[in-house]
Amino acid sequence: MTPLVGLIADHRFHGTGMAALARQAEVPVGTMYRYFPGKEALIHDLYREIKQQMIADMLVGFDTAQPVRERFFTLWANLFNYYLANPRNFIFMEQYASSPFLRELKTTMWETTPQAFKDFFEEGYREQILKPLPPDILYALMTGPIIALINAHREAGRPVTPGIRHDVMMACWDALKL
Repeated sequence: MTPLVGLIADHRFHGTGMAALARQAEVPVGTMYRYFPGKEALIHDLYREIKQQMIADMLVGFDTAQPVRERFFTLWANLFNYYLANPRNFIFMEQYASSPFLRELKTTMWETTPQAFKDFFEEGYREQILKPLPPDILYALMTGPIIALINAHREAGRPVTPGIRHDVMMACWDALKL
């Protein structure tokens, strides 16, 4: 479904119709409707597919035996690297996050959060390492600066030097820890 993500990233959700998606997938429009009742269902499926891959990439090298701080650095670096390596997925996920689509899934997001993430937060709270804020707020404190860095790199052509990357990662950690 990656070519479909690129089409949506280039033309936005509302600017991409099922006919264009079918052309991109090289199938008749009727076939699209056989698998998806509408564009919204397709967009939700694309979101789930990208999110699964993103989470798998975030967990590369993630070791539950490591201290919470080191696990944070692994998650942060992996998410940054994922977005940098997959710019169209990044654009799609940003569109999705600012659309009404995400609101439909918010009620079930914690239930579908991987256990490794839940354990990370629960251990951080229990050991009084993380601030006692809801996990979605801590996640936003972690990912917001990543999104800003990727946008600056993408839109303004500003390279993300290792020094800036490190400083931002440390600032994110400082925002989460007690």
